[in-house]
Amino acid sequence: MKKQVLSYALLTCFYCSAFSSSVSAASVNMSSASLADVDVVIEGTTIISPINKHQISVKPNHWVAIKGNRISQIGNRTKPPKAKLVIDGSDQYLIPGLTDSHVHLKTMPGINFSDANATHMQSAFLARQGTNYLYYGVTQVIDPSNTKDGIKRFHESGLTPDAFFCGAMPVFNGYNAQGIAHKHLHHERPYYLAQYTDPKTTEAITHAHQAKQSLLRLKNDGAVCAKVYIENGFDLADNIPMVSEATLNELTQYAKTLNLPTMAHANATDMQDIAANAEISVMGHGLWNWLEEQGLSTEAALPPKVSRVLTKILNQDIAYQPTLNVIRSLTDLMVENHIDRTEYKTVLPPWQIAWYQSNAGQWFNVEMHKDWGKPPVELIIERFSAKQINGQRVLKHLYDHGATILLGSDTPPAPTFASQPGLATNWELADMHKAGVDLTGILAAATINNASLYNLSQDYGTVEKGKRANLLLLNSNPLKTINAYDDIDKIILGGQVIDRDDLHINKLEQRAPSPKHP
Repeated sequence: MKKQVLSYALLTCFYCSAFSSSVSAASVNMSSASLADVDVVIEGTTIISPINKHQISVKPNHWVAIKGNRISQIGNRTKPPKAKLVIDGSDQYLIPGLTDSHVHLKTMPGINFSDANATHMQSAFLARQGTNYLYYGVTQVIDPSNTKDGIKRFHESGLTPDAFFCGAMPVFNGYNAQGIAHKHLHHERPYYLAQYTDPKTTEAITHAHQAKQSLLRLKNDGAVCAKVYIENGFDLADNIPMVSEATLNELTQYAKTLNLPTMAHANATDMQDIAANAEISVMGHGLWNWLEEQGLSTEAALPPKVSRVLTKILNQDIAYQPTLNVIRSLTDLMVENHIDRTEYKTVLPPWQIAWYQSNAGQWFNVEMHKDWGKPPVELIIERFSAKQINGQRVLKHLYDHGATILLGSDTPPAPTFASQPGLATNWELADMHKAGVDLTGILAAATINNASLYNLSQDYGTVEKGKRANLLLLNSNPLKTINAYDDIDKIILGGQVIDRDDLHINKLEQRAPSPKHP
């Protein structure tokens, strides 16, 4: 999919100090601060925490103590320590906060930067997007095409999940670098991969963008993975320059010595085959483009080429991000009145919904129709739906055979308003479950699998002593219903307790000015 990759500075923060003490009095008791040993105790709750990608620990009637931003103690037979804040967690479920390991934090979904109000809309969105993720329980995000400075700006924008980035490593004129003049590439894509076919530049820049040097630089900058683009064009097209086999192999092998995971942008059978042959760590997209085998999609068995690629993924334990949100959000863009769905009113202010409904806000829908030519919208939706079914079948096959599945929504995958922070993550979980991932697998994909793959398990992924206190207190059991992920009572972020209701867009809009709708 073609994406707009645009970098804009984060502007004024409206929400930075709004949540310093946002816990409802009805649900907590305050102890004497002078006598407190810890900051927070959650009493009488059921702790649900993954052990690995297949097993979940369930501990009823436990208490969890938090001191500073860490879990300091967990128990059930001993008396909990005295706390400044005591939360009654009886009849509730405490789980690790969710990690969405494929998000894009720079741009408001669906924005058109030629719009007269674009700057104001972008500013208001960027100041709010962190709280939108938190509303749906996402306490960690990974942006696979950002930089340390971009993540710093995100954290400075207000209340945000803990954020990390992968270093994006495109090639000149390749995917994620199209339209960037070679003389600007070093600045626009600081970790790009130089190839012998590139225009001539200084020896210093050429050397700095060899695979090993770019990897070392992004590793030193704090990246948690390296993202490479294995994309020669949408569907059967072959019109985008690719990374060479030699460079790709050098990159993946050297990344292993750095203990740095590698992620591949690849969504077609032939592209994922290349990624698997290079021993990539993560398939950063679902396999929905079956190319010449699409005609076999109604058969009970998976097509031969698709099946062979999946066997390689399984044999090498390549982690897999289904990113069902990509095709879902492109399809929903063309569904009449989709933006009127009630769920959007949890994260979108009225002015933003109104803009999406306007002729100006429908610009990408118009572009999509131009790309497809003149078929009726029903036929376009049908063709997208066929690709989504491909992705669902592949996900079920991989999960049923023990693959490591990662929650990654790719929000937003294109300028589609149907992929909003947090909400798209929640819909991704629901779509993964519908595709055949059971509730144990859903929890693992959203927590421990991501933490383990990206070397973040010392802080995230489980409810354990010493881990960062990024937690969710749920009203429903996530091992009983997928709806539990939309039945959150409290979000705990680095030890800070937040009532979910205080992150609803209605509350946020009371604290922040909105741009006027043209």
